Amino acid sequence: MKATRRAGDEWGCSTRPPRPLRLALVLLAAAPLAWAGPVEVYREGPRYCPRDRAVDAAPISEAQAIERARVLLPDRYCGPSTFVSGCDVVPEHALGSWRIYFHQYRMRDAQRDWGGLTHTYVVLDDVGNCDANIPGTEQGAPR
Repeated sequence: MKATRRAGDEWGCSTRPPRPLRLALVLLAAAPLAWAGPVEVYREGPRYCPRDRAVDAAPISEAQAIERARVLLPDRYCGPSTFVSGCDVVPEHALGSWRIYFHQYRMRDAQRDWGGLTHTYVVLDDVGNCDANIPGTEQGAPR
């Protein structure tokens, strides 16, 4: 029986890569999608992101922005609970808005441990209206 050659097989290679190589290429192309992880979902509605303040109201202070943002977190987000002792809070004011970052911690040996806990951002305009309430990483993610 005489062997037949496919087009492009003059040098011992076909135009299609072997099946294991094709599978590897597909997996390699899909890897960035799997690495991307979960998609953030904003917290919305009057409970988590109210826009009830007049735009011409007096600007709020840093302390007021922190308190306003803290109220917009889920119940007992900053504890105390079995796993959460409190939250570190980092406020930032830039470009006419407040960005308040909360990161949960638990106390271990009189030190704050952030491992395995989550964080969140609340973005407020100058008068305290919510622009965004963005949950952070899922439980168990590293800081």
